[in-house]
Order: sequence, then structure tokens, then C-alpha cells
Amino acid sequence: MKFVEAFRHSKRGESKGLNEEGRELARRARPLLAPRYDLCVSSPKERARETMEVFGFPSYDVDEAFTAVNPWEPFDEAVTKLAKEKGITPLAACWFVPEALKYLRFQGETLLGAIHRIARKLPEGGRALVVTHGGILEAAALLGGPRYELDELGGEISFAEGVVFKFDGEKLTGVDVKRLVE
Repeated sequence: MKFVEAFRHSKRGESKGLNEEGRELARRARPLLAPRYDLCVSSPKERARETMEVFGFPSYDVDEAFTAVNPWEPFDEAVTKLAKEKGITPLAACWFVPEALKYLRFQGETLLGAIHRIARKLPEGGRALVVTHGGILEAAALLGGPRYELDELGGEISFAEGVVFKFDGEKLTGVDVKRLVE
């Protein structure tokens, strides 16, 4: 087996980097992490790089493939309006806008392709740590489950939480969610 642990960056402040609450969340997430990884990769965004460093991994690769985009961008207006009307998050609203859900799924497939690429670099039994962004993380994780429904993950992945993608050779065999405990 090979394991790629993909975590959402921690909470950012008014700037592009983490605020103090974000640093504290990342410190609290450390027990969720393995003691060592064969490979560490971060999105180039400042908040993702800072999260990796607060996690305790100052040496890592930067990969554009893990950069956030609004994974429902072309349908943002409809998604945002519906989210407000229903009192739900924009990610959850995507399930009510078929075009947005289709686009979200495509973004997930793209991220999962990058995760597969990382897994191929690992030795048997190896682990990689990736810091990426919300929305695309859930979209990729749902591709490893039986249904493409947000409740399969127990809801959205919050700041400094992650998903473990498990591979047997080239095959994605499952995903596990790593949640922060209050």
C-alpha cells in the first residue's frame, strides 16, 4: 500500500498567509500526521506553504497542481445565491446546481490525477503529505467512495483537516478522513 495524506491549508487572515488562529489550528493538527513522510508537497499559495511549515515540515516541494481554484467558478453566482437562500455553504450548494456539480467533479478528477502522480513516486509502504485547498479536496476524495455525496465524508473538510488516499499499486482502494477533535 501507498498513502497520500492531503490536508486542507489552515485558516488565513486578511493577508494571504495564516493568522494566529490558523497557526494554532495547524499545531493542533500535528497529532493527525505521520512522524515522517517520504515526500512533502504544497500548493504554492502562502497559506498552504505556511501550513506545511507549522505542521513541522520545513522542507517540501511546491507543485502548481495543488493550487486552489474556485472549483465551481463558472457557476459561482448561481451557487452563491442558492447557498444563501438555503443557508448552506457554497460547496454543499453545488449538489443543487447540476452544471456546478459536474464542474466540481471535473476539478476533483484533476486533483486526483495529481495525487496519483505523487503516489507513483512513493516506495511500497510509503507516505506523502500534501497541503492543498478545500473544495477540490472534497471533490477528489469523493471519487474514492461509493457515492459522490458530501455526506460520504461526513461533510466538508475543515481547515487543517485531511484525507488519506490509499493506493494498492495504481489503484485507489479507499479514502479516510482525518478530523480535528475539539
